[in-house]
Amino acid sequence: MEMPCCGRLSIISQELELAHLQNVHKKQSQDWLGDVNQPLKGFKWRQGSRRETTGVLIWSEPFLIKRRSGEEIAVILMDTQGTFDIQSSMKDSTIVFALTTMVSSVLVYNLMNNIQEDDLMNLQLFTSYGMLAQEDCDSAHPFQRLHFLVRDWQFPYETPFGHQGGQHLLDEILQITEKQHPAHQEVRRDLRKCFRDINCYLMPHPGFKVIQKADFDGRLADIDEQFVKHLLLLVPRLLAPENLVKKEIGGQPIKSRDLLKFFTLFMEVFKDNDLPEPTTLVEFAAQASSQAALEAGKEYYAETMEALVGGDRPFLKTVQMEAEHSKAKERAIQTYLEKNKYGRKNQCVVEKYQLMLVEEVEKMFVKYSQQNEAKNVFKAARTPATLFSVLMFFYLMSGIFGLFGMYSFANMCNLGMGVFLIMLTVWAYVRYSGEYRDAGVYIDELASFLWENVIHPIYQTYMEKHLKEAAEQAAQQAITSTLANGKVKNA
Repeated sequence: MEMPCCGRLSIISQELELAHLQNVHKKQSQDWLGDVNQPLKGFKWRQGSRRETTGVLIWSEPFLIKRRSGEEIAVILMDTQGTFDIQSSMKDSTIVFALTTMVSSVLVYNLMNNIQEDDLMNLQLFTSYGMLAQEDCDSAHPFQRLHFLVRDWQFPYETPFGHQGGQHLLDEILQITEKQHPAHQEVRRDLRKCFRDINCYLMPHPGFKVIQKADFDGRLADIDEQFVKHLLLLVPRLLAPENLVKKEIGGQPIKSRDLLKFFTLFMEVFKDNDLPEPTTLVEFAAQASSQAALEAGKEYYAETMEALVGGDRPFLKTVQMEAEHSKAKERAIQTYLEKNKYGRKNQCVVEKYQLMLVEEVEKMFVKYSQQNEAKNVFKAARTPATLFSVLMFFYLMSGIFGLFGMYSFANMCNLGMGVFLIMLTVWAYVRYSGEYRDAGVYIDELASFLWENVIHPIYQTYMEKHLKEAAEQAAQQAITSTLANGKVKNA
């Protein structure tokens, strides 16, 4: 799952990224900027000094992008409010920043004019978390890509606009020297360790019409050409299919289905008034990783059982199915442990989710068992066979009672025969038409009760025993006859 998310990303660039994805989603149009005279649409925005975005906004649908290899990636765009502004508390900013950092495969950190030391210090809490999380993970970096986007860069004569200029500036800023304060050295060192890839892009000013025109609506005709030129370079660098980065937790790719549970777990950590310690966030990460691994284990089990008894697969013996279930369950647990590379020091979390996986697998097994049993031809024929057997019993008894002049008993048998004939007719109609399904269920339950408590015990007590004895006698006679014939031939 690919989740490039916007942390204080400029309104113009984030909206045009959305336009780019919409065109890619359709026919991968090269002219993704659209009509230069059309107002900008997408995430809600406005110009001015007051903020527009509050909290976290996620676009209402994922964009499915296909790579040349044929792999399809779901891209989810997320826009967040500016962090550490005058309208937000420390906790609000921390929650927004933590969420965007942890949930993003690409975190775009939007800054004005330059990268300042306080901008790096704002990352310190999460780099300290990342360092702790890194101890419990096989992955070399807890997070994936951090992209500094510097808006309104004012010194192009020193460092040019674009990626190369931005990378040059970033390398200088992240360089560690002896003159730096130890805390500043630590921030730079931890940033390199926490993010797999860190890069920067320097954007020019969008033009004075954008900031001075009261009715500016985002149309490209009002934006400086140099800004548009760099948008054409920046956006594909972030969102072109070959540049997409799949979201990982603990070095393992996660799927879109895990996202809701990820958010739920995250908000559980931050529901109290006090900010959580980094160790609490590490436990949260272990839970998120365990949840994703649990889903992977369930998916393996479901695929295995579907191949055995799903769809139009024929009926599988109950004993054989139970054996396959045990194998698939063990393999699902093994898959869970292999995928769950986070939280090796959080064994209690790993064991908790392993038990949850076993419970989920057992529930799935019950459903697959019912699905398999429904394909059993003999079991499917049990109801009509039972009803017909009881009907014939009443028919025979009616004839016997009538032969001896016991007409009252004969009439009762005729009544019973009529009732079971009606039930057999109703059952056949329900199966054919699909209507009155509740009546069909009641008839099936009655037939099962009669089979298990009357017909099957009688069959086991009398007929099965006699048939077995007859088969043994026939086999003994055949053996005796063969031996006798052998002696005659030898004589």
